[in-house]
Amino acid sequence: MLKDGTINIRYQFADLTLNTQLGTLVNQQGEEIKLPWLSYRLLWVLLEASPAIVSQRELIAAVWPDAVVGDETLKQRVKLLRRALQDDAAAPRYIEAIRGRGYRIIANVDATPIAETGQSSRLALATDTHISPSKGSNYPLYWKMTSLGLLTLLMLFVCVALLMSASVPLQKTQQTTAQSATAHSFDNELYQKGLDYYHRYRAEDNLHAIDLFQSVIALSPQKAEAYAGLSDAYSQGVYQFNGPTEWQTLAIDAAYKAIALQPDLALGYKSLGLAYYNKGWLVKAINANLKALDKHSQFAEAMANVSYLYREIGQLKQALSWNSKALQLDSNHSVNLVHRGLIYIALNQYLQAEGVLNKALQLQPDSQLASTSMGQWYISQGLYQQAVSHYQQLLTKPTNQANLAFTYGLAQAHYYLGDYQLAQQLAQSLSASNNPQRQQQGQLLGFFCHVGTQSDSVWQQDATLAAKWQQLISHYLNQQASGSDRGSDSLALAMLYASANDSSQSQRFLIQAINQGVLQRSLIEDHPSFALQVAEPQFQQLLSEIDKHILAQQ
Repeated sequence: MLKDGTINIRYQFADLTLNTQLGTLVNQQGEEIKLPWLSYRLLWVLLEASPAIVSQRELIAAVWPDAVVGDETLKQRVKLLRRALQDDAAAPRYIEAIRGRGYRIIANVDATPIAETGQSSRLALATDTHISPSKGSNYPLYWKMTSLGLLTLLMLFVCVALLMSASVPLQKTQQTTAQSATAHSFDNELYQKGLDYYHRYRAEDNLHAIDLFQSVIALSPQKAEAYAGLSDAYSQGVYQFNGPTEWQTLAIDAAYKAIALQPDLALGYKSLGLAYYNKGWLVKAINANLKALDKHSQFAEAMANVSYLYREIGQLKQALSWNSKALQLDSNHSVNLVHRGLIYIALNQYLQAEGVLNKALQLQPDSQLASTSMGQWYISQGLYQQAVSHYQQLLTKPTNQANLAFTYGLAQAHYYLGDYQLAQQLAQSLSASNNPQRQQQGQLLGFFCHVGTQSDSVWQQDATLAAKWQQLISHYLNQQASGSDRGSDSLALAMLYASANDSSQSQRFLIQAINQGVLQRSLIEDHPSFALQVAEPQFQQLLSEIDKHILAQQ
């Protein structure tokens, strides 16, 4: 597939034409359809094999020959190609998915070889350079004469340069830099575009970023920055946009590759920290970002990450300090403003939190992170009905209807209001999603909704619920055994043991959760699973520890 020969092909299929000599895809009206490099390769491979089915393994090998990707990445690439072609997966005109086998072009494909001419010049998409006429073709006479003249001048120049080099050193560094800039201009352009899409913080843009970083790696396998960017995009895809679990491992692998290629690259360590965070390894994530700051002391993204992570483990003074440093470099960075708002929420400084979150939304009105954080602003104050209205309004927008973060926020607010049936319905939609993090949140919340409809511990007599409780306990214990130091995992265990009236184990994990940075008193005090413990002096003492910790951080 994609043979490196001299014969180019014009593929005519349905109302489209792909010209491999020009690297173009045009419709019947002569309008060009712009395709990213990986989408172009994918379409080319399918057309070349038509009408045969191409397996997923074969496609991955042909489209990503120098990168490690999984089936999910291929699915996303097919999805992007279909979108560019305006092809409906349910009723395809061009690309058909054959379950368990692969993909094929379903339209009739007419492949016509394109004859090379002496004066023709074609653009190589992989290198952005022009290719000479094919072997056996003659150059025109004027080109031969011009070339001979140029060759003579070149030889003269070389001789003069050699004579001058004995007394005047060539500016080797400048020459090398210029040559390098020319050689890598195309992949640098793709890399910068990838960064631009990544920093838009939207699901579709993040997929474009993954595509662009993979394109850069295909062109320049030794470019460490591209691996770091790919790692970040995988991590962001998991954390914010419901990406598949395998992206967690791919993110770590890509970050390690970046560091291996360039050990002093601050980007690599920052990316590794973000990948660690997605695995629940918060202390490792902090250390990786601090290593990035050792390499580059003014690295704003690493500052922002350190700030966020310190907030996660309850070190609010340090979180605020690092956030201030990041905002000094860019006071209008919407994500850093959201992080500051979350720190203020943790400090119970709700007025300040509202101000910076509103500013973040003004800067980026479609920011999922800012909108979700505003919902948490309501919930943290116990304003559950206002939180319901907030998330309902967000979910009425067509672009947000499948947003799992908003769905979870709405389900959480309904649960605290005691609307267990509504919360249960939303939890089921989370459990049915393809995102492991949201699945687990849905299963935990769904369990508590079931328990909420029972009286006291009657649910333990239900074999199905009892088995579910044991499954959840095992999951969170396994998370901690695998190195997770997330306070949310410890809080989940405290709630689960509380639901079984095991006060001793419940308080043991609640102490651990507080020490790991869980400081949202209202979410603990108002949670129905703690209803039987909330009046106990020991439980109240734990809540007072939260107040003392927050006061000491202000």
